[in-house]
Amino acid sequence: MNITNTIKEDLLQLVRTYDWSYMMSDSHDVWEAGNKIERSIQAKIFALCVIHREDAEALYSEVKEIAGSDYTDYDVYGNGLKYRTINSWFKPYIGE
Repeated sequence: MNITNTIKEDLLQLVRTYDWSYMMSDSHDVWEAGNKIERSIQAKIFALCVIHREDAEALYSEVKEIAGSDYTDYDVYGNGLKYRTINSWFKPYIGE
């Protein structure tokens, strides 16, 4: 397996197990752990999109598929917490 595939598999596994609401926790330890994982996800997306020149749109779609259906706390753009978070991760690469 090459490095790109390893990074991508690591990213998708982090998304599968991601705590989408960690930032609302009253526990600093939970918040800190979630924040660390989110930074790791963002670093992997950067590595894949910028360094390894992966297709950001395709990766964005794959991450959304892995994340599953969105929550129903919709913003003015019709996105719940999951998709708002994913959009923020990919904004530098696809402008969502």
